[in-house]
Amino acid sequence: MTSPHREGFFQHDYHELIGLIYDAVTAEQGFFPFLRRFIDIFHGHSASFAIYNTAENALLGAWTVNIPEQALEFYSEHVSHRDVLVERAMSFYQQGKCRFVASNLDLGPDVQRLRDETRAEEWLESYGASEAAGAVAYMEGHYLNFFGIQRSADQPAFSYEELRVFDGFLPHLHRAVDLYTRLMQKRCEPAVERLVLERVNRGIIICDASFRVVFQNAKADEILGRNVGLWINDEGMLAANGSESARRFAILLSLAVEASIARQDLDDQVLSLAHGRQRITLVVSPLLSGAGSGSSAQGALVTLHDLSWSPEIKEDLLQNLFELTDAEVAVASDLLHGQSLSDIAHTSGRSRETVKYHLNSIFRKTRTRRQGELVSLLSRACLSP
Repeated sequence: MTSPHREGFFQHDYHELIGLIYDAVTAEQGFFPFLRRFIDIFHGHSASFAIYNTAENALLGAWTVNIPEQALEFYSEHVSHRDVLVERAMSFYQQGKCRFVASNLDLGPDVQRLRDETRAEEWLESYGASEAAGAVAYMEGHYLNFFGIQRSADQPAFSYEELRVFDGFLPHLHRAVDLYTRLMQKRCEPAVERLVLERVNRGIIICDASFRVVFQNAKADEILGRNVGLWINDEGMLAANGSESARRFAILLSLAVEASIARQDLDDQVLSLAHGRQRITLVVSPLLSGAGSGSSAQGALVTLHDLSWSPEIKEDLLQNLFELTDAEVAVASDLLHGQSLSDIAHTSGRSRETVKYHLNSIFRKTRTRRQGELVSLLSRACLSP
């Protein structure tokens, strides 16, 4: 790799990246253009901003480029609670030495053992990466934003010279992420009233693009107050109880936020949470502004459906109301109980394509278009009292 200290880098590429960092504060695409250009200039394989709750030692969400969903799920489940690269970067940050660290430079003589024990090696290899470098981009209370870049085996290993160049971006990233997290709360406000009016009888929580809660309605407060396995911590971040539920929820929230930033439609994601006798089904959707709304809100909409009082669907009523087949009733019931299409396919022995076919037929018969609308309809009309 050509040294980034070359004359052309500082005359053009450096200033371009600085511009993209500050553009991210107000641009619709957020930090994604910066991430893409960073890995292009520095010959990276992938990059991310990972958001952690340090008090719970948990991943809350992530903005990623070239890291597939399956790899993000693996990281959340197996690596995030003990990511030694993040731990090393945080130790420097807490000493007042905010700087980049690299897996091939800063993990000491036991680097391979650490990579194997924490399954970081397995994670990187799962999507074609080999080495990683990163730094604390922003930290406030227990809210940690970690900027990471990964390289593949056929790309050069990180050097201290490069890390010093990367360090030059950290003051700019800190300022930009700080501004971004504050601005996201402001940008979500115009969308709140419209969304609440549309869903007044349901629990509504809105998270901005920095994964912080900016609004919850009274129904959401009521549901959360019953200790249902979902809570808002002191940093304003929404989290689920239980390691598996927390990991899955972080993935769904990440997908919704990324779709919102990219202004791309995304199927509603459904998750069931049980805590004691309490049970709720969450529907996680990207926060998308309607045409002509004048809103640039970005984030995720989390709709809460309380199923504690009645877990059973009136299947005969469902068939009579909407003329669903037995297979469609089974899919609708599983969906209401928080199963994803992949879960339904696995437990029923059908292909995901077959389950998707049944779901589209249910949409047509119920005159709904999204999983969230369908779950809301079923929870109101077809549950046994």
